[in-house]
Amino acid sequence: MKPSIAFIGVGNMASAIIGGMIEAGYPAEKIMGTSRTAEKREKYSAAFGIKMFADNNDAVAKADSVVLCVKPAQIQGVIEGFADQIRPDQIFLSVAAGVELAAIEKWLKQPVAVVRSMPNTPSQVGAGMSGLIANAHTSDEQKAWVSDVFASIGDSVWVDDEAHMHTVTALSGSAPAYFFRFLEAMIKSGQAQGLSEEACTRLASYTMLGAAKMVTELDEPISQLRKNITSPKGTTEQALLSFEASNIDKVVDDAMTACANRSKQLASQFSGQID
Repeated sequence: MKPSIAFIGVGNMASAIIGGMIEAGYPAEKIMGTSRTAEKREKYSAAFGIKMFADNNDAVAKADSVVLCVKPAQIQGVIEGFADQIRPDQIFLSVAAGVELAAIEKWLKQPVAVVRSMPNTPSQVGAGMSGLIANAHTSDEQKAWVSDVFASIGDSVWVDDEAHMHTVTALSGSAPAYFFRFLEAMIKSGQAQGLSEEACTRLASYTMLGAAKMVTELDEPISQLRKNITSPKGTTEQALLSFEASNIDKVVDDAMTACANRSKQLASQFSGQID
């Protein structure tokens, strides 16, 4: 039997997950959501055929699983607001960036299963990647169910050490923006060389998509895929030599380190709320 699910705070990420689950065959009657505004409740009810509530308590009381899709600054108040409805058999799944398991466990006030996730925006088109970590009260069966949820919007990776979630943020959570910025630079250069913005965008973006598919679908190391199209003294080699002259490894490492450090700072801020 499929567990009933309550999405607390339905917005872009929640709607992406809901849409993916329904498309994958999850029964809409087992999914519910909450929103403070009547307009959004009507919108998502019509779009997905799910029941929407104005009161979080009503949804949590009816759910086997609760997905927390509110902003990090709001999550403590939201959890404390429905605390009377929490049951020990429920699982709570958080998509709030930077809010660690210990904080969520503290606010829930009882030993229940908690999973923290770090999804990314390609989830909106079914190509997301999410990092996941569970607390000690989460069973293997519950973890498998969570993996199935995220499989409906892409893929996921479990980590064992919560400190690694900062690296997950740098590798996938924030990373779509890196690729968008790289595409912007490629398109700008292509336009400067005479092609239209539309042509540059199609050429660069579909090439990036194809390269990603090669990495994920072909059984070859990334380094070999690169070598396969890099002829000695050819065009590709010249571009790569330019990257190396700019010390691309350091540029990328500096960016990812800055991202991970900021993630640690945010987590530290929330940790201060549970001392």
